Amino acid sequence: MVREMYQKMGLKECGCKLCAENNFTLLAESDRYGFDLKKQICNVCGLVQTYPSLGEEFLNKFYSYLYRPLYTKATGAVDYKILILEQREKGIRLVEYLKTKIQNPLPTYNLIEIGCSSGGIIAEAAPNFKSVQGCDLDVNGTAYARNYLGLNVETSAMPSALPEGPNIFLMSHVLEHLNNPLKQLENLRALMKPGDLLVIFVPGLNAVKTGDYKHDLRRYFHIAHLTDFSAGTLSEMAKLAGLDCMEIDERVNAIFRVGAISTDRIRKSKKDNLENILEIEASYKKNNYKLFKF
Repeated sequence: MVREMYQKMGLKECGCKLCAENNFTLLAESDRYGFDLKKQICNVCGLVQTYPSLGEEFLNKFYSYLYRPLYTKATGAVDYKILILEQREKGIRLVEYLKTKIQNPLPTYNLIEIGCSSGGIIAEAAPNFKSVQGCDLDVNGTAYARNYLGLNVETSAMPSALPEGPNIFLMSHVLEHLNNPLKQLENLRALMKPGDLLVIFVPGLNAVKTGDYKHDLRRYFHIAHLTDFSAGTLSEMAKLAGLDCMEIDERVNAIFRVGAISTDRIRKSKKDNLENILEIEASYKKNNYKLFKF
């Protein structure tokens, strides 16, 4: 069904998601599931992305009903009880991460998760915050969060209301899925007050070189991941949206605060180029040498 919908709706060519240029080098012609998508690197800014890209109509339907069954390999209904266990582990790691990275006590903040699915992260993290809430397009997931976990979760792309006081906005493995990640960051900045924080976790492209996804870009490339961020490309995109980077690493775990909207030229990191992609490929061969011995 996913393949039929993808073929019917087609792909869009709107330029690079970071610099809007149309100057790419082809890296791969399929993802881990065998969809014939082109993964390309922008020669101007270094952002790796699916190009041409999946359109907004496809993505809205995909995330409302189809993404979780594909991701969990479910042949029937998604078992959210099992999925919650994975999400709760992420909630534990989130709290540990924030305690080491921010100065103010966590109970002074409200936690608002954009893309919360069935709510396991905020359910686990809730005792550490003033309040928690979330939103997601996953119809069944958000229903589970409300009905079985009793969470303040709505079926929407963005929160319809915000609590009083300082907020931490969380996007955990969400931004890479969006058709227009820069617009999403701009929308979030518009919601943020001085003192608010935005925490973003995405699967880091350069972390593949050091062992994530078993050094394998074929595992890393995914139909649902439209943008493949590095620390450099996410930092530059956030600057365009008016967000200052407080913390970021190559896995890519990051914290941002409200800043001035940048009018500076996009700075291309030395790590964001074709030579770096070849180094990632070389790391796979080096660490899986048994596959290549006869």
